[in-house]
Parts: sequence; C-alpha cells; structure tokens
Amino acid sequence: MSERVIIIGAGAVGGYLGAYLARAGHAPVLVDAWPQHVMAMQRDGLDIRMMEAGESFRTPVRALHISDVPQLVREAPFDIAFISVKSYDTAWATALVLPYLAPDGCIVSAQNSINEDSIAAVTGWGRVLGLSVNVLAAELVAPGRIERNSLRATGDKLGLVVGEAHGRVTPRARRIAALCALGDSAGVTTNLWGERWSKLTINAMRNGVCAMTGMSSKERDYDPAVRALSIRLGSQSVRVGRAMGLALEPMSGLDLDLLARAEAEPAAMQAVIAQILEVVEKRGDSQRPSMGQDILKGRRTESAMINGLVARRGQEFGVEAGLHAQVDEIVRRIERGEARPDPALARAL
Repeated sequence: MSERVIIIGAGAVGGYLGAYLARAGHAPVLVDAWPQHVMAMQRDGLDIRMMEAGESFRTPVRALHISDVPQLVREAPFDIAFISVKSYDTAWATALVLPYLAPDGCIVSAQNSINEDSIAAVTGWGRVLGLSVNVLAAELVAPGRIERNSLRATGDKLGLVVGEAHGRVTPRARRIAALCALGDSAGVTTNLWGERWSKLTINAMRNGVCAMTGMSSKERDYDPAVRALSIRLGSQSVRVGRAMGLALEPMSGLDLDLLARAEAEPAAMQAVIAQILEVVEKRGDSQRPSMGQDILKGRRTESAMINGLVARRGQEFGVEAGLHAQVDEIVRRIERGEARPDPALARAL
C-alpha cells in the first residue's frame, strides 16, 4: 500500500500504531505537542515495550512538533490522518491536519470517547471514520517510550475495529484496517456506533474510578467495594446505550445482558464479578487507564467526554445515570486540586 499517513497525537495509541507502520516501511509522519517526546523520537526513534516475550522493538520514525506542521505544504498530501489526541483537543487537531489532506483523504478518530461528530463539524461527514481500540492498553511512560500493558487480542474479538459512520464496508475502511493489523488483529465493522458505545462503557467503568482512587486496574478490580462501583457504572452505561437504540458489541469478556442487570440483580452482579476476575490477570501489574495516568501526571482528564457523556445521554433518553455525573464531578474536583485521589471517594458512592 502506498498511502501517505499522518498521525496527530503520538502518545500511547498514536505512537504505538505509528511505530508499527514505520517498522513495516509505511513512513508515517508523527505529530505531537510534547517537545521532549518529539526530540526523543527524532533522536532515538520509538521504543515499544510489549508484554509478550521477544516482541519489544525500537524503530526510527519521522516526528514533528505541531509548530512544524506548516512545512508539510511542500510535500505530497496525505491520504489518511489518524487523530489520536485527547477528546477535548479533537477540533483543533482536525483543523490542523485538514489543509494537508488529499482531496479524497480521510480522517480516522483513534481516541477515547465518541468524537467523530466533532471531526465532521470541521471536515464534513464524508471524510470521517472511527477506530475502536478494543484491547490495546498502553502508556507513554517517557519521551520516546511506550509500554503496552495488555496482551494482543486473541479469539474472535478483534483488537482494533474500523468503521464508517454510515455502516457500509468500503475499500478505504479495508485499507485502514490492513494498516492497523500491523499492530494488532483488526477488521471492519458495520456497527461503528455500537462498537463505540461498548468501548465507552468499558472506559466509563474504569477510567474515572482509577482517576478518583489512584488505583491501578488490578487494584480496582480486586477491591470488592470499588469493583462494585465500576460494575454499577457499566450497568448504567449499557442501559443508556440500549435506550439510544444502539446494538452494543461484546467487550472485555463481559456479558452485556448481565452487566445491564447487575446494578439491580445480585445474581447478575456476582456473575459479572466472576467474568472480571477471569480476565484481570491478563493485564500488566502497573496498568491503569488513561484518566488514571492523567491524574498522576497532573493533566486535564477526559472525564466530561466519558462519564460526563454517559450522564448527559442518560438524562436525554430518560435513563438513570446519575452515578456517572457524581464520578465526573469528583474527578473534576481532583483535576482542580480541590481533592486528592483516594479509594474512600469510590467507597462513599
């Protein structure tokens, strides 16, 4: 494939994908706002650390700071742009890359939350695809170094799923999936919005809880009270998604029918607990979701676009999701320095 690829946001997901593309000879351009990270990539390449023995590697990459993007006007336009910044940075990142796209070039949201509408507001829907990152848990741990803290996808569930907003399987979606398959199993979905809400549910169960408690993913799932809060959040999110008319997809080994009932039915709660404990050891000991990483690094989180989004949609569609609003408010207080992460904050809910 000869597509010209640019990635805006070379962090955990964008950098991971970019490293695999570069190693395969596709010469992507990686753009990031962190100067030290850009300089490390320019000097030493990207160091990718994997959980699987013998799978780690380092590869040279072409990296630019966002201030260097205007120099791309002298080069051939890009066919595919991956947007992999925080959700709150979506609009400016899209506007940044749009002038450098080919007339038939497209933009792929490889982000947490559901940001395709924000991209479409800048570009129009004809250019927009979504990438659901189903099993990739990674962290930019230092300039130029990314650690993957989850195993590659196995079995029927694909690690990366590309979809068009209209649900049809297109040649460009197949080409993008083929690129993504360099880093994990990948395919094309006809149900982007169901995939998106299912992944949002997983993020809404886990991200805010780790952010407010300071816990790693394993610590969260092994603590009975905190785990119960996580499941209640998932239960509300599934019910909201179904009220929106979405066909949710299986995710993270959870039975979504059981999860939907878990908040109200003790038997369903116990069954979901068993499913969670069955997969918890597949994660690295230090793995924590992105919002937990953000709090540790003193950064703004995506709480408003994850738990806050579930709360807003619940109110819109008449489904009780007030627990998400409470988690969102607590995380925002921690962001502002008005509170500190503490498991007691989760247990109080």
